[in-house]
Amino acid sequence: MLHDAPARLRDLMKMPGLIWGPGVYDGISARIAAAMPFPMLYMTGAGTSASRIGQPDLGLATLSEMVENARVIVNASNVPVLCDADTGFGGPVNVARTVNLYEMAGVAGIHIEDQTFPKRCGHLQGKSVVPVAEFVQRIRAAVNERYRREFVIVARTDARQPNSFADAMDRIRAAFDAGADVGFLEGPATLAEVEAVVREAPGPMLLNLATNGTTPNLRVDHVRELGYKFAIWPTACMTAAALAIRRVLEELQRDGTDEHSVEGLAPRDLFALLGLDEALAIDERSGSSRLSQV
Repeated sequence: MLHDAPARLRDLMKMPGLIWGPGVYDGISARIAAAMPFPMLYMTGAGTSASRIGQPDLGLATLSEMVENARVIVNASNVPVLCDADTGFGGPVNVARTVNLYEMAGVAGIHIEDQTFPKRCGHLQGKSVVPVAEFVQRIRAAVNERYRREFVIVARTDARQPNSFADAMDRIRAAFDAGADVGFLEGPATLAEVEAVVREAPGPMLLNLATNGTTPNLRVDHVRELGYKFAIWPTACMTAAALAIRRVLEELQRDGTDEHSVEGLAPRDLFALLGLDEALAIDERSGSSRLSQV
């Protein structure tokens, strides 16, 4: 677990360049990603819904389920974690509680959006958004009621699909006026829109790159050149995991074994990915030999 994650993320924001990372959705994906040199990790709401309740991202995961998943991911990570906080789960008082619970879970920041409740994945059709005044109230409540000023508040608008790109940009400007630290326009549909977002925004912007979704697939270097401050690839881990799980189960059903699909990865190798060697080192430093034969 990273000590004082909000301050660390603020330090990164002061430096030039892009802050980027993959979406993680549970302890094992966070552990594996944390072993790579990513500057941050992102807790995906879609992945949380999928992994914790086995449901699509349709606003079904509760606040407590989201926060508990954030806590697991933070404890498995060594870099700042930015988290999906959906709509803030209600009015200003609910938003305040949402912010405070995420803070206590140890995350570096959250994004709150302007969808109506129940919300849905930003790359699904049929979204609807609240009036801009209500969105501003959510952001203002998040900014005003956070325990620490370092905690990063990202304002996300989903207005591009149901309304227009122009309306979405107006909402980003209003969110910055309300005190948001970072803007997040979900679902720009063309490269021209991706470029216009960062060009027209009055503050640092985050680009969400759900691969094969609404927004064009872009590489890290290209996003960096465009001038975005944050970029996330939310489905990177969950999509790969879903495909791998389906393939290994197909082999098990077809051939009666999973030997080919997991070739080269013994149980101890898997546990090593999850921190076995660190646990052994703790045991050894304490003078114990309880785990010496693991």
